[in-house]
Amino acid sequence: MMDEDGPTIVDTFYEELFFGGPDGKPALKPDMTKSALALHLAVKKLRSQGVSFRRWVPFIHIGKL
Repeated sequence: MMDEDGPTIVDTFYEELFFGGPDGKPALKPDMTKSALALHLAVKKLRSQGVSFRRWVPFIHIGKL
């Protein structure tokens, strides 16, 4: 599971966390308040690629918003 989907999850997740820096450039520090959103977008990307339920369902966010 992680071998196939890990790169998509990780790339999308960190892309969102570092989005919104000055002048449209990536931020220098991740905005961890967006971790739930970032994971949601990463899983959404997998789903849009037609990945089966069994491959995207294990990715969950546990923690504070």
